[in-house]
Amino acid sequence: MVDRPKTVAVNLDRFDRGLAGEFACIALNLEIRERSEEEAARRLALALEVVGEGQVAVRIDSALRGHVGMLIAAMAERGDVLVTDTLPEYGRRTLSGRTLIGSQERDMEPILAPLRRQKMDRRIEVADSETYEDLDALACRCVEDGMIPADPGPLVARVARAKIPLVLGRPAAIGARRVAFVVGTRDPKTLRQIRHMEELGVPVQKPRIKPTEEVDIFAFSVEKDGALVTRDFLQHLAGYDALVLSGGATANYILARSGFRYLVSEEQVQPLVSSAR
Repeated sequence: MVDRPKTVAVNLDRFDRGLAGEFACIALNLEIRERSEEEAARRLALALEVVGEGQVAVRIDSALRGHVGMLIAAMAERGDVLVTDTLPEYGRRTLSGRTLIGSQERDMEPILAPLRRQKMDRRIEVADSETYEDLDALACRCVEDGMIPADPGPLVARVARAKIPLVLGRPAAIGARRVAFVVGTRDPKTLRQIRHMEELGVPVQKPRIKPTEEVDIFAFSVEKDGALVTRDFLQHLAGYDALVLSGGATANYILARSGFRYLVSEEQVQPLVSSAR
């Protein structure tokens, strides 16, 4: 077993080509969901230039926000693409070309049909899936048929593990005595959990400098209160033994302002809850 870590996550702006020799799998965060189409296209082209002839896959937003069509079109330049939009833990599933969660659904065909007309020599397939077993089977198809996976993450991860013997260490036993939870998501389930913590007497506050406790929860809206994440607050967070960042936009917002270089991936703590150092 090789001891060195095998997978790393890094923002495109901080990518160092030396990482390619150190890690077998690199997750490039393009940060394009909220950017203009022109800027998104520029960053995507830069990422593909960085990747070169290496194998690729793409994570799409589960709610199909951002430039999903552009991302899938770029993958279709390199090969046949298998698309699914399933997150079993969230109850999101894919059925007959539609992504469904609860009573909400959205047809993916308006995004994909124009791409099929443009890429007549490529197969762009939407696959039904609902469970992790379904995703395991789709990962086998991708490997056996040489298809490029496009999904919110679980399928991409399964294909990567099948193609590359990833060495992911178990989350380090760091003996964390002080943990800060930073919550910027407005997801209704998360907000209910925060209210429940308040009912239990756990203090919940907006980002501020304060004496550290064993558990501190900072909850805020990235859109409305992002200015509260100051350099002093980031220095304050560095005083905790561990950080839990809730919400992808929140994690990007905090990390981008922290000056981090990259994150070395470890095992999932729970499904959809990744750990890194």
